[in-house]
Amino acid sequence: MNNDKQYTKSELESLFANDFACPMFPILSEIYLKENDFSRARKVCELGLKSDATNIDGIYMLAKIDILTDNIDKAEKLLKINFENDLFSIKTLKLLIEVRDALNRSKKETKKIIDRLLKIEADDSFSHEWIHSYEQNKINNQNINIKHTDITFNISNDIASFTFYNVLKTQKYYNQAKIVLNLLQSNKKIDPQIYKQEKELIRELLHS
Repeated sequence: MNNDKQYTKSELESLFANDFACPMFPILSEIYLKENDFSRARKVCELGLKSDATNIDGIYMLAKIDILTDNIDKAEKLLKINFENDLFSIKTLKLLIEVRDALNRSKKETKKIIDRLLKIEADDSFSHEWIHSYEQNKINNQNINIKHTDITFNISNDIASFTFYNVLKTQKYYNQAKIVLNLLQSNKKIDPQIYKQEKELIRELLHS
């Protein structure tokens, strides 16, 4: 969502009000999202994509908003449909992979998306790390069923937030929530006391 000219929030609002298909609408949506104004962020994306359904940044932003507002299944559907229609970018592919891992979807099917990503960017570290974990899990689980504790789940800092952690916890993806919680702690994005409380809560939920 880079643009040579830097617009202010009010300028973007004016441009968008005059033309919903304004190509900068994802930038305005991102501003609202950073302000935790999820309603306006979503509205801007929905109106923008209604006027320009091929805006990749708009698709990415709407999926991200869905993830952060407890609609992770909806985000997966949006990203999957656009992937199948060859409408994607590197970051939408990565987000789709992260969402699929969060929902514990078929690793075999997810690898097809990874392979597509590698065709675009052969040296992508995210993809190579995913494949390494995927192959390792195959070796470790050749003769046993994969346990929930063995889930491979890569998550970018772009959506690693306490909000996303709560989304996963609410939808009972406890192992994935635990991974995000630990990521927040390692990046010092969570109060130590809250981390301690949530860590104990997740431990209890996993053993309930």
